[in-house]
Amino acid sequence: MLSAVLHGKKLGTGFAGTRLKIGETQGAEDVLTASVFERIAYLPDDVFIRFIQNLFNFNNQITANPLSEITFWASWQNQSGCKVEPDVILKFGGRTVIVEAKRYDNFQQQYAYQLANEISTAYLEGITKPILLTVGGMSDYRPQNIEYLKKQIDSALESSFAYEFYAVSWQQLYLALEFAVAESQLEPLERLLSDIREAYAWHGIRHQPRQWLENINRDNCNINFEAIPNSKIEKKSWKNLKPIYLTHETFPSFLG
Repeated sequence: MLSAVLHGKKLGTGFAGTRLKIGETQGAEDVLTASVFERIAYLPDDVFIRFIQNLFNFNNQITANPLSEITFWASWQNQSGCKVEPDVILKFGGRTVIVEAKRYDNFQQQYAYQLANEISTAYLEGITKPILLTVGGMSDYRPQNIEYLKKQIDSALESSFAYEFYAVSWQQLYLALEFAVAESQLEPLERLLSDIREAYAWHGIRHQPRQWLENINRDNCNINFEAIPNSKIEKKSWKNLKPIYLTHETFPSFLG
């Protein structure tokens, strides 16, 4: 499915008939979410555990467990009978992670009311003390901004529900996965990472932080500034050029 979408095979993907690029169409966010979390679900148990530890910064006292269940777009109903549809639900070791994914990093798309609604509805579904994870959709991922959003969620909740809250960018999610895969040294998982990078590129999402020139370590850089030609030295003025005395009699004819 992902390869078909990335190569513009719209027929059968739900994007047929549109003149827009697939990455710009309605529903593309759901394709991104599925492309990434479907592949996370295929991780070996030990790699999944390391990924979870990286993602949530679990310390050595907290033990993660293998993934036992994954659900996409579960159909819940809140107390008012309205539909609630979290993007992904991950279950492992008695813990439940509710994932609300937005398409972009560095844009504010996560809203406290929607997140609070998912927490309260999770309790109606028998899920207690969930981990709420937002991926993307934050203008800033500094701890104080994440804490501010959590306070907004707490204010939007009508009752006091116990939950944990984490917010990561798509880039942070990729790096947590990359570190886990690197430790495993399993070559097939490198192809899995390649798929995710392709999905990111399709949506214009960076999988690595920007590398600024001022932060490049010169000790690890092979650029030799002395080998770069100096345009000021090589430049010659017109007055130093020697005449070649071309005439119409000596100028070569291209007509024979």
